[in-house]
Amino acid sequence: MRMRTKVLTVLGLVALICPDASAQYMVHPDEFLPSLPATKTAPKTVAPPTVAPDVESTLYKAADFLGMLRRQDDIDAVLTVDYQGTGTKMVGGQSRTLNSYRGTVRYDVPGMRADFTVAEPAGEPSRHVEVVAGDVAWNESEPGAGLVPGQGVATPMPDAVVDRLLQIWTLPHGLVKAAVAAGASTTVTLEDGVVYVNFPLPAPLMGTAKVRLNTTDVTVHTLDNGDQFDITNRIESVVTNVDGVMTETTFSNYGDWNEADYKSDVMFPGRIVRRRGGQTLLDLTVTLTNTYNPYVIMPVPPGIGGR
Repeated sequence: MRMRTKVLTVLGLVALICPDASAQYMVHPDEFLPSLPATKTAPKTVAPPTVAPDVESTLYKAADFLGMLRRQDDIDAVLTVDYQGTGTKMVGGQSRTLNSYRGTVRYDVPGMRADFTVAEPAGEPSRHVEVVAGDVAWNESEPGAGLVPGQGVATPMPDAVVDRLLQIWTLPHGLVKAAVAAGASTTVTLEDGVVYVNFPLPAPLMGTAKVRLNTTDVTVHTLDNGDQFDITNRIESVVTNVDGVMTETTFSNYGDWNEADYKSDVMFPGRIVRRRGGQTLLDLTVTLTNTYNPYVIMPVPPGIGGR
C-alpha cells in the first residue's frame, strides 16, 4: 500500500522522461492530504467543480490515483511497466484478433517493445515485435533480434518513431509524467464541468495532448482512526494532435492487474482503446501486469538508425 505519514507542502515528482531522471517539484495546498493506508474503501459521487483547479494539485491527485507516488517525499516510483492482454489491433490496414499482446515500457529512454501475435485468415498466427528507443524504431523477428550476429533479424522502421513514442506517452502514467515535464506549459481547464489537462508532448513529438479527468467519482479511504481521504482524478481519455493527426485513447476498468501474490497498488486500465480517423487502432483488454519496475531494456541493434 502507499504510505503517507505527513502533510507535505512540497511535492517531488520525478518525471522519468530523460536519462538523468531529474526531479521536478510542485507546490500544492497545505490543506490537501495525501492518501494513507486504509482499512475501508467506499465509492461516492461529488459535484463537478465550478472553477478550474490548479495544475499542481490536479497532477498530484492524478498521480496518487495511479499509485505512482511513494515514500514520504512522494517520489514518482514508476520507471517501467509490463502489461499483457487480448483484443484487436490494426495490422497492415486490417483489424486483426490478438491471440496475445505484451507491451513493455521504459520511461527514461523512452522506449517500448510491443510483442504480439495475430490470427491470420488462413494458416498459423503471425508474430510481430515492434520496438522504439528514443528516436529510433525497428521491428524484430524475435525480442532482441539483431543484437547477436545470426540470431534473428532487425528491420529499421524510421517512419514508425512518432507513432510508437505516442503510444508510450499516452499510457496513463506517461501522461502524468509528460504533463509534469512540460512545466509552465501545462494548463488545466474546465469545460462543462469536466477537468482537462493540456500540455505539449515530449520532443521529438510535435504536438499536444488534452487529458480528460473524472473528478466526480471518488473512492473514500477510511483509516482505523476514522480519518477519511478521497482518491480522485482518474484519467478517462486523451486526445493528441501530432502534425495535424488526431488520436483518441480511452481508459476504463482500472485495477491492480498484477498476480495475486504480487500486488503493487499501482493502478492500470483494464481496457485501452485507441482510435484515429474513424478506425480503431487498438482495443486491448488487459489481463496481467507487472508494475514493480520489471527489467525492461530495448538496446538498438547494430546497423539500425545509424548505430
